Amino acid sequence: MNKIGIHFGYFNRDWDTDFIRQIDQVKRIGFDILEVAPAPLMKLSKEQREEIAGCAKEQGIEFTFSVGLGKEYDLASPDEQIRKAGIQFTLDTFEIMQEMGSTMYSGVDIGAWNQTYSYGVLDKSAEWKRSVESVKEIMKSAEEKGITYAVEVVNRYESSLVNTAEEAMDYISRVGSPNLKILLDTYHMNIEEDSFEQAIKLVGDKLGHFHVGEPNRRPPSTNGRMPWDEITLALKAIQYEGAIVMEPFIKMGGEVGRDIKVWRDISKGASQEEMEGLAADAIYMLHKKMQQ
Repeated sequence: MNKIGIHFGYFNRDWDTDFIRQIDQVKRIGFDILEVAPAPLMKLSKEQREEIAGCAKEQGIEFTFSVGLGKEYDLASPDEQIRKAGIQFTLDTFEIMQEMGSTMYSGVDIGAWNQTYSYGVLDKSAEWKRSVESVKEIMKSAEEKGITYAVEVVNRYESSLVNTAEEAMDYISRVGSPNLKILLDTYHMNIEEDSFEQAIKLVGDKLGHFHVGEPNRRPPSTNGRMPWDEITLALKAIQYEGAIVMEPFIKMGGEVGRDIKVWRDISKGASQEEMEGLAADAIYMLHKKMQQ
């Protein structure tokens, strides 16, 4: 059975949060995984991170890490010092992951998030070359530490590097590491792919992580617009056994609403209890469809 997770930002206005409270919350709702970002954890002491990891182990909750690299860590930047900073940030994240027992690193991790390359409008080969060289260096450490590094396929408004499953397959082949996989996300696929089924089957055993959500970033739902039967049948066809992690963002305000660009109350005034109910319903739906 695929483990089901949720991104920690769903319940928060800001990226800094009480992780122990969130572990208790997601356990109560019925999740197996809490997906976290490295930056808030870097602000904590090693002892605090160890306490969080201990709580998660006690509750049976796993961590996966998801990043949106800032422009100061852009692995595709023409500035060598920025690329070096991005490599170091990633290696520092690996150390924290080892402290906390996590082996899955994903997200916009090959270039800057919310940064498109105007200097590569007609040809992004230079950006690709710099990014590939950076990631090749990072993968030496990922392989040593047993970390899976999943390249997220995101829409054209959040990155210009890898926007389709086909591009992602090309990218990981150029890096050439057994620990480099692909992250597909239904929100982004809905914008860029011709077919959910074809994209998933194209990636096949290179699919390392999977994000789910509705086109407006609500939690997955039988009342939504995503073709969940097509999606889950394709996942079963490639025998995907990895995590399925929700990335819903439906509340305005704070750092999360600003960065994800939530410009209206998509929750329609939902209380915390109602937010939890939407997430619990999504768990039930996903488990049911993956078991059919």
